[in-house]
Amino acid sequence: MLLGERLADGYHMYRDVYDHTAPLSALVFWLLDLIAGRSFLAYRLTALGLLLLQALLLNSTLLRHQVYPSKNYLPALVYLVLGSLSFEFNMLTPLLIGNTFVILSLPYIVTLSREGYENNRLFVGGFMLGLAALCYLPLALFLVMGLLAVVFFASHTFRSSLLMLCGFLFPYAVLITYYLYTDTTTEFIMLHLLRPWHLQVAFLRPPLEVAKLMAIPALVLVVSLLSAASQPQRLVFQVKFQQLLWVWLLLSLLIIFTRDEITVATFILLLPPVAYFSEFFFDSAAKPWLRNLFFLFMLLSVLLLRYRLPLGINPYLMLDESPLLLGEQRGQPAVANSTVLVLGNAVDYYIHNKPVTPYLNWELAQRHFGRLDEYQAVLEIYQNFRQEMPAYLVDKAGLMPELRYKLPAIFGRYAPTAYPDVYRLETK
Repeated sequence: MLLGERLADGYHMYRDVYDHTAPLSALVFWLLDLIAGRSFLAYRLTALGLLLLQALLLNSTLLRHQVYPSKNYLPALVYLVLGSLSFEFNMLTPLLIGNTFVILSLPYIVTLSREGYENNRLFVGGFMLGLAALCYLPLALFLVMGLLAVVFFASHTFRSSLLMLCGFLFPYAVLITYYLYTDTTTEFIMLHLLRPWHLQVAFLRPPLEVAKLMAIPALVLVVSLLSAASQPQRLVFQVKFQQLLWVWLLLSLLIIFTRDEITVATFILLLPPVAYFSEFFFDSAAKPWLRNLFFLFMLLSVLLLRYRLPLGINPYLMLDESPLLLGEQRGQPAVANSTVLVLGNAVDYYIHNKPVTPYLNWELAQRHFGRLDEYQAVLEIYQNFRQEMPAYLVDKAGLMPELRYKLPAIFGRYAPTAYPDVYRLETK
């Protein structure tokens, strides 16, 4: 929301705002701010709309290509039920936006066995995967799924692979051309394309809590995979499609467990393969009462987990949402309806204030504020503050003494207030 607000004020991504959010997601946030401003409801409704769209698009693809013996909307139903498990699934994140384009690419990369002469569809499939990566960079790994789909379905593998690769690179070529004209190419490469890959597991909330919330989707997936393995061999196209969804499942797990922050929201990538494989269990011929009972158990479990606070059962489940929520704004009486820059991670000061200067992301701001012993870093801080000076500075990092000493023309104009770590700009 802060990023969209900053862009709506006329500032350019990466050049005037230091953030690693992918450009297409930033575009969505910008459009939402232009339409609705700071509206939490608008963000929630957009996320819910995308979740519904993903479920219907996936189910439509499954029906159109006849990957099951029977036609129904069970995968979409399972997708929406499991997608309502936590409020994190209903937050408008770059991952949720990008997942939409991954699902959109599916019908364009699996039709070559029937329509081998329509190779232009591969370009569109690669283009969709490129848009997904422009929403959330790690989704570029799904290009592996696209190339394997070429191996599974296409007749001219090398030519088809090049066509898909060209489709994937096309949106990046257009975007880099735009950044060349706006003199932002270097910043785009450094802040987005060269963002380091964290090969470690770092949970935003305790792993046990994530495991509790994801236990139901995991159970559905295990039961569904066992049912799929026990069923007789199907048509060649259906077998290849199932192999492709196995690749989707493995790539999703790889992306999830190599992120710098893992929480329930990152597991949104698992919903398409879980919904696909669930059909093998819920549509099997044996014991209909067992399938109905299992679905009822899944639905009730989702309802209990989602509404555990109003129902008063959270003390028994011991799930703590506080790591994901903003704390109380201790500086609110002194800082309200003004412009603020927070030196640190206390983003709660922005609830009733507008951010200024490019330093919206404190992690990326360390490129300058973490290198105050380097002349170039101090010079860039000076140039950024010369263009914009916030009315208030909130120093949670304890940098004001050093900043005042090295840049007195800028930070010497800020005087302490009655509130700890809060400084006010003194007008001349």
